[in-house]
Amino acid sequence: MATGNMGVTGRLVAWVFVRVPFLANVWARSRQTTGQPAFVFPARPLSGMRIGVITTGGVHHVDQTPFHRKDENPQGDGSYRLLDLTRPRDAFVLTHDWYDRRDAERDLNLVLPAVRLREFAEEGIIGELHPVAVGLMGHVKGEEAFRLEHETAPEIAAVFREGEVDAVLLVPA
Repeated sequence: MATGNMGVTGRLVAWVFVRVPFLANVWARSRQTTGQPAFVFPARPLSGMRIGVITTGGVHHVDQTPFHRKDENPQGDGSYRLLDLTRPRDAFVLTHDWYDRRDAERDLNLVLPAVRLREFAEEGIIGELHPVAVGLMGHVKGEEAFRLEHETAPEIAAVFREGEVDAVLLVPA
């Protein structure tokens, strides 16, 4: 299994939190001053879940409308793109000029970890990867933030609900 840059300490902490839920809950409560813990365990094991993915890296297919660039709309772009994860790597591009995309362009898994999640499914870590991901632009403000919250987010939720997705991984850029 590829582990990326998580490091030994990160993998150990993740392993402990999964196998000793009490410690994860204690840690979460220590980080929270009011309200519910920031981290809660899923109702059933990840090994039985269908996982969806949302990326804020400005990923879209080459044949889709690109996201707005800075010079086109300084508020960003509150729209989304449905991404067919069965398509080859060269079917994807990144249109997002509010962050340095060079590493993500070399390894798309940094912002759209479909290959890693397929490996997790093959190893039984997750049940399966939903074949449709959602691409967003991570920089939105003003009217575009309002659009994202009130139009785009409910539409995305419906996509995952219809796809019987149990949990969604949000991958920021």
